[in-house]
Amino acid sequence: MKNYQRFILAVLSALFLFLSFKESGFFAWFSLIPFLFVIYKSDLKQTILFSFLCGIGFFAGVTYWMIMLPVKYAWIILVPLLSVIFVFYGISIYFIYRKINQSYIRLFIIPAVWVLIEFLRSQTLLAFTIGILGYTQHNFLPLMHISRFSSIYGVSFIIVLFNASIFETMVFSIKNKKAIFKYLIISISILVVFVTYGIISINNNLNRVIKNKDYIEIKVAVVQPNVLFGDKYLDGGLELIPESYSNGNYYFKEDTELVVFPESVLWGFMDENKDFKKWIEKVAEEENIYTLIGQYVHNKDHTEYYNSALLYNPYLEVIDRYDEIHPVPFSQYMPYPKVLGFLKFLDFSIVNLVPANDYSPVRYPYKGKLGINICYESTIPSIARKIRNNGGEAIFVLSDNSSLGESIAPWHHLIFSKVRAIENGCYVVHCANTGISAIISPAGEIVTKSELLEKKVLYGSIFLIDKKTFYSRFGDLLIFIF
Repeated sequence: MKNYQRFILAVLSALFLFLSFKESGFFAWFSLIPFLFVIYKSDLKQTILFSFLCGIGFFAGVTYWMIMLPVKYAWIILVPLLSVIFVFYGISIYFIYRKINQSYIRLFIIPAVWVLIEFLRSQTLLAFTIGILGYTQHNFLPLMHISRFSSIYGVSFIIVLFNASIFETMVFSIKNKKAIFKYLIISISILVVFVTYGIISINNNLNRVIKNKDYIEIKVAVVQPNVLFGDKYLDGGLELIPESYSNGNYYFKEDTELVVFPESVLWGFMDENKDFKKWIEKVAEEENIYTLIGQYVHNKDHTEYYNSALLYNPYLEVIDRYDEIHPVPFSQYMPYPKVLGFLKFLDFSIVNLVPANDYSPVRYPYKGKLGINICYESTIPSIARKIRNNGGEAIFVLSDNSSLGESIAPWHHLIFSKVRAIENGCYVVHCANTGISAIISPAGEIVTKSELLEKKVLYGSIFLIDKKTFYSRFGDLLIFIF
């Protein structure tokens, strides 16, 4: 194979992978075949080079929205760093093909190694989970329900297994000069088993949640203020006030119990936002509603800042609080400053947030416990799982995507929340500043959603579900089996 042919195949794989994250998940089922051919027909140096090029093409595509961030050159630096992940994929698969002659063993080891690398890159404070293959199938709900056992990585395993089986079928058929489909039959059979389980699981969810009235219901109002990045904090919080639901006696829809605002809509505590406080104090007491608000808060001498979600009762007393555990590296804080000090030029955070370490849910009086994910946290499966396992009966994702404009990033963020709902078998309320906000059922279905860059309030009901999935209880146990 010539190098230009390797280059074409590597670019083709990158293109198919990119398209699979552009609401064309079908491409994921054969996106890795050109990449596998490159590795199969290359020496180690060629594998490293063309794996890196494939990674460049893929990550440049799925992270292009980062050019909208305040520091645009961060994207130029991050893409090559992320592309090293594909080098690890390439080297691992290269040695699998060179050292293991049994096709049946390769068929399962390749997806196992792929999933292991995906899992490892979602760990530590530098975790970056964009580009994990399983998310391409978020609309294929029957398959996605395997994540109730294996998290999103189980879906990735099936996709890579399917790609590897097609590749083995092609190689075996070329060598033997006749079409033999035994490897493909194996992967299709496994896929059918999991899809069948998913269909049953979705139907059971309807019976469990919709028909079963034993779960506690909360009627929520999800506020999408649609305040652009440069307009935040200019009007003392008045810009956050949504339009009234009607001209009647209620500002929010009658019987609303909980009003949710997105991440960091207030700077400081409530007393520091007097105009907003005056409005919410009046509405909350008159309509007897609780409010969950994303705020940047601080200690008494303003030396430590936290990205928090505060739950208020109708009298605007703080009932409980959650502090962000995993701030966005270089955007909200500088991670490992003693080790990564040489990357200080990448740090464009306004304040260096203090990461918390408490995975406890927020206590909602007389109702139950609410799990909170702030911003980037919802992209990391283990955070929602730990909070869910600690008693969270629903998950609220508060996000501020006001700097991302009309890019695909807000939609991708919503996809993460869809998967968290399925993995943990609970409702997820996704509340974003400029969109897209949504209420998501435990089956992964979007019950209602807003549009991007729309000022709106979503109304709907969620149920607090204490029954946990296998993944919520036991975590990434299957990863170790892989």
